[in-house]
Amino acid sequence: MDLRQLRYFKVLATLQHFGRASAALHIAQPALSRQIRLLEEELGVRLLERHVRGATPTPEGLVLLDRASFLLRYADQVKVDIADLAASPRGLVAVGLTPALAPLLFIPLAETLRHRYPEIRLRLVENFAPTLQDALLQGTLDVGLLSGPVSSPGVSVVPLVAESLCAIGPRGDAALGPGPVEIAALQQLPLILTGVPKSGVRLALEALAAHEGVALQVTMEVESIEVARRLVTRGFGWTVHFAAAIRDELEAGHLRAVPVHGLELHRLIGYAAARPPSRATLAVMETLRRVATELAVDGNWPNCRVLGEMGVGL
Repeated sequence: MDLRQLRYFKVLATLQHFGRASAALHIAQPALSRQIRLLEEELGVRLLERHVRGATPTPEGLVLLDRASFLLRYADQVKVDIADLAASPRGLVAVGLTPALAPLLFIPLAETLRHRYPEIRLRLVENFAPTLQDALLQGTLDVGLLSGPVSSPGVSVVPLVAESLCAIGPRGDAALGPGPVEIAALQQLPLILTGVPKSGVRLALEALAAHEGVALQVTMEVESIEVARRLVTRGFGWTVHFAAAIRDELEAGHLRAVPVHGLELHRLIGYAAARPPSRATLAVMETLRRVATELAVDGNWPNCRVLGEMGVGL
């Protein structure tokens, strides 16, 4: 099994047609078929189901497609790194951010990289932290902003910031004082939970409530802070999140954010432990740390304090 065979298989499994794949690869169809047969013989499994309309990957073929995509992408990056040891970092870096933090972090990250490392290209992936962690392990993501703690040995992390969580409600609702308040103060509020279970904001909130013996009055569950924000604005209740996600509404005076004592998230820069970060990835990680630090210090990332220093370098 070599990289050429894996590249042939990836194109064929993606297009699911021998004719179209041979045209895309600029090789004869019999030669493509022979290479796929050799690959199947070496692995001892059937990778494709042939039929009159083309070829569909088997379950084993889908696993190989996932692994081959990672290996081919990594091999391409190795070529770039070796060729450019004396030059500025370059190449594609896939960055994963949560939907609530992407508007805050991605634009200053992209602007800083454009000036410092103009040959780096970014691909933004927006998803919740557990999905970003899975993507790091699968090799489809280079850098991900995660919520701690991270227990997977396959993901290495660098501390970034600790962010206090707040009870968020309508500006005119005086149910809570200016804060910080104890979590017990939330038990009389109708709460709209955000995010996914056992992760991020929800995990931190529910863990602290359980520890303090506080029964939360949950009236609704949604995934995104955007939906929760609209519900809070229309008087459906309060939510718990971080203030940076509703910064515009706070500045406009539509909502208020009351810090909750002892409730915070640790933000971590994550990367796959199984493969060394490319020079471009290291540059993005360092730039993300600098951007986050500047936002926190300047007060543009509310209720946030910087954690530690970067553990990897160029």
